[in-house]
Amino acid sequence: MIIDTYLRLVGADLAAPLTLSDLGILVGILTGLLGALVNLVYTWRKDRREQRESDAAWARRQKEK
Repeated sequence: MIIDTYLRLVGADLAAPLTLSDLGILVGILTGLLGALVNLVYTWRKDRREQRESDAAWARRQKEK
């Protein structure tokens, strides 16, 4: 597995293959990290969209004066 290769490269010996519990933990960690990344991208895009709306509203307001 990729994890075994990585652990051997960093000097850790993996005496037994990963158990189902270990795999579950890894999947949970990866899911959490992926979820956080997706949330960051969504929030960044939402902030940009709201900033454009705000700038457009200010521009319309300045033209009215």
